Amino acid sequence: MRQNIIDIVIARIKERGGRVTVQRLAIINVLLRLDHPTAEEIYQFMQDDFPTLSFTTVYNTLKSLKELDVVHEHYQDERSRFEITEEAHHHFHCLRCDKLIDIPGDQVSVKTASDIEEQYGVLETRVMLEGTCPTCLVKETDKP
Repeated sequence: MRQNIIDIVIARIKERGGRVTVQRLAIINVLLRLDHPTAEEIYQFMQDDFPTLSFTTVYNTLKSLKELDVVHEHYQDERSRFEITEEAHHHFHCLRCDKLIDIPGDQVSVKTASDIEEQYGVLETRVMLEGTCPTCLVKETDKP
């Protein structure tokens, strides 16, 4: 499954005129290993294997992968989280532990008035649910 996603991503980069560089491949691999990481988390994760890698390189690579429509960026508070995905989905943000959780697209529905869709040319709708995740809810009920 993971190799299939990597192959799809590489093909997408090439068909959109991008180059498949060592940094891009390394960051793609990290994105597939970590769950919605920030640029800082990706940078920290890569330090052992790429000690000369700068944070600027990580950030610029994420930006270019986003422009190639390979990486999705989710703005959260004053930072962004990144992911590679082939399936449209929504997210749940836990306000207690700060985790970002994928919610399947068919689990949330949003009805947009047809005049809004026509007026703005809506291509997709993304929903960010916020609250307390199941793990944090259990922790709350376990407190004395």
